[in-house]
Amino acid sequence: MVSILKQIFLFIALLLLFACNKNEDNLAKVIVAPWGIIADENCDTMEHYSLKEILESGELIALTIPGEDSYYTFRNAEMGVQYMVGAKLAEELGVGLRVNECLDTLEMVEKLKKGEGDIILLPLSRNIEGADSLVFCGPEEGNSQWAVMEYNKELADTINKWFDPEMIAEAEKLEANILENGGIVQCHVYAPYLDKEAGIISEWDALFKEYAGEACADWRLLAAICYQESCFDPKARSWAGACGLMQLMPATAQTLGLEVADIFDPEANIQTAAQYLNHLIKLYRDVPEEVERLNFVLASYNGGPGHVRDAMALAEKHGADKFVWDDVSEYILKLSNPAYYRDEVVKHGYMRGTETHNYVSSVRQRYEEYSGQKLTGNHYGAPQAAGYAGVSTEPTRRVAKTNKFQI
Repeated sequence: MVSILKQIFLFIALLLLFACNKNEDNLAKVIVAPWGIIADENCDTMEHYSLKEILESGELIALTIPGEDSYYTFRNAEMGVQYMVGAKLAEELGVGLRVNECLDTLEMVEKLKKGEGDIILLPLSRNIEGADSLVFCGPEEGNSQWAVMEYNKELADTINKWFDPEMIAEAEKLEANILENGGIVQCHVYAPYLDKEAGIISEWDALFKEYAGEACADWRLLAAICYQESCFDPKARSWAGACGLMQLMPATAQTLGLEVADIFDPEANIQTAAQYLNHLIKLYRDVPEEVERLNFVLASYNGGPGHVRDAMALAEKHGADKFVWDDVSEYILKLSNPAYYRDEVVKHGYMRGTETHNYVSSVRQRYEEYSGQKLTGNHYGAPQAAGYAGVSTEPTRRVAKTNKFQI
């Protein structure tokens, strides 16, 4: 009896040992995904969304290559004919549209197959390698169309039923109209002076002076920016959704602690813009010359700091001075050329730099007119001017409670 029990225990021990060894062998094959799912390394953990799942998620993820006809930002709004038609598709589906930028068609296809996007929102050649696993749909340019994965044929069929070739022409017309009119800001055009002889620029001068300290700038610079943005109309609204005197984008305003419901309030709008200018000034603390720093701040207020940094990187790569606006502005203009916006040092793609280039000049000229001084050397404005704080990289003395923008 004892002998039998020993044999049974020995058999159980061998089973347990075998099981432990097998588990140890499998440990190397078990991985923990970033979202916490335990899976075998050979298991496909990629998520591929069907049309139903896209609708349930509330978001369509589009893959594209930045370019003049595909996708770019203009006055902080997303543009490009292909993108605009894609945005219309997302609206039709009742979902948001998020763009995932790629370097080339190979990266787009790889990301689509990995589930990092739902659709390639750029005409893609049907002869491209791997096309046999794709379904083509939407706008057609010769042998090229948008593409989705073959498992997502329902999405492709939905797009084909919805798409009308006239949509391309409509998007091109809308884009041309927006660009021709510099962004189409709906506003009442007030005079650049309320009373020039008395030195009164606008009815908002008291607010410019009050919040100039938060901007670390002469109050008349705030006035010059305001006139360029809205012509002193507190109800101004742009086609892209920028609002109020200083043309704040709602997302930027919210980041700085301003509720969208208050975005047209003149005082709140000016204060928030002053805080944003202060943020931009700190972003360019590496620019040693004050006047030069002002140029980069103005360019970023209009075109976004990402594009400005791209132009600085290009200037440095080509032997120019990345801290001198005259050198950098040349590359702001060149960011509309594929040879430049596809350069490896460029991180934010295509840019229509003409408006930003002209914006800096226009605001500077108006500021010089308002201040009565030429922007030269390492200083701008008059130290005795009310509210003047220079372009300091030091924190402002007055910090608003609503300032949530972390530098």
